[in-house]
Amino acid sequence: MMQDVVKNIVEIMRSNFPNGIRDDFIDTGKVSRIYSAKNDREHISRNYIVEIIHANGIEDGGRFYFISDENAESICHFLDEILSANPIAYYAKIHEKHSDFFAAMHIFSSGVLKKILQMVVGGHFYFDEFCSAKRATRLDYLVAKIFTAAKTSLSLDDLQEKLPYVPSEKILELLSDAKKYLPTSAGKFIPFSKIQFDTDEIDAAKKQISLYIDKIGYAIPEDYSLESNFALNPEIAEKDMRNIIYEKFFSEDFTKRGKKLFKKKEVVKWNKETSATEYIRKFIAEKDEVTVKELFTFAKKFDPAPSVALYVAHETMIRVEKNLFVKDALINFDVDGVDDALTPFVQGKIIPLRGVTSFIGFPPVEGYLWNLFLLESFLRKYSRKYVYDIPAANSANVGAIYPKSMVFENYLDVQASAIVQEKVPLEKSAVEGFLLGKGFRARRIDKVTERVIIRVQEIISERH
Repeated sequence: MMQDVVKNIVEIMRSNFPNGIRDDFIDTGKVSRIYSAKNDREHISRNYIVEIIHANGIEDGGRFYFISDENAESICHFLDEILSANPIAYYAKIHEKHSDFFAAMHIFSSGVLKKILQMVVGGHFYFDEFCSAKRATRLDYLVAKIFTAAKTSLSLDDLQEKLPYVPSEKILELLSDAKKYLPTSAGKFIPFSKIQFDTDEIDAAKKQISLYIDKIGYAIPEDYSLESNFALNPEIAEKDMRNIIYEKFFSEDFTKRGKKLFKKKEVVKWNKETSATEYIRKFIAEKDEVTVKELFTFAKKFDPAPSVALYVAHETMIRVEKNLFVKDALINFDVDGVDDALTPFVQGKIIPLRGVTSFIGFPPVEGYLWNLFLLESFLRKYSRKYVYDIPAANSANVGAIYPKSMVFENYLDVQASAIVQEKVPLEKSAVEGFLLGKGFRARRIDKVTERVIIRVQEIISERH
């Protein structure tokens, strides 16, 4: 008897709520009235309807969707066809390419489609953004395999043709990895593994460079030849080829400033009596500016975590953009003006650094444009009203801003208090989604999430 009731209720929701149903008073009341009219005025409680909705529906964005057996079977066959011809298919692209097919079933978003596929279509593997017929499917491996088979450079359109169910931005994200792919002069891309080198010519060039440096103090491109290397890689611009050869063969012995090459100065050797941070401080002290790449390259000799090198740089320098620090003395802030400009964003609460979404109204900083890195440095050293707090120094604009009147024992407390402040549901996925999405944290760490939730519960209990 109860199974018949559930079956009837589910059918009512399939027939009368093609765009999804909410578990609120209005929608469940409508279900109750329809059921009563079809079953001799028999009454069914709203709470029981809610239970059926949650047990049988596919939830997305506060709505629950009910797919008919016929539609589920159609979707199964449809996905089988897609994955029989394509190694990978992103939910967003499946929905985009076949929006009419899914619209006929009242599936109007890739988020809903994803959950439907995960729940009703078996025989495949489902990941956060895509599905595939094989478990060990990775987009980077697929792209590399296509390049290997092509034996030539490829354009984004070439790759998109081979991977029709992958969004172009996902392919571009892989191609933008400067350590793996290089754009050619024709607007295509070539893997670094396919670049050819004439090492004899490169060895000869190194000798010529050293001779000119010994003679006049530096060497310029006209002082040494790389023509054979250019000829081996006709698709790559000479400028790019020079940069590749410098990074791979010259950078250990020479320093590049513009087009000029200079001999590298000897770096003081590591000893147990001197810490890594002291060496980094000495390295920075001699400079008016230093790039993050230079900082990390130097620090790597002493093997500290990247965050340690960033902390040391922040001690005496200002980070004016993602890849550049400059000496404190070169920057002048209107401290009160910046604090006043921050007030409308903070509003007496805890906000993520990324919560500052515009710099209109911020007083200018001579020689530089406002950005989140410059703001981070200001908050670290100069703000009279606000605190910048982070789990570790980073390059992802991760961290929190809050008034100095707020005092927290640690960054765990900051995160927990932000969750309480914003009334985030205490479910692991919701907590992680909030902290990562807003920029309070850079990555998922299960133990940290669990501790944050426990701390939230303690804060709520303390307030009551």
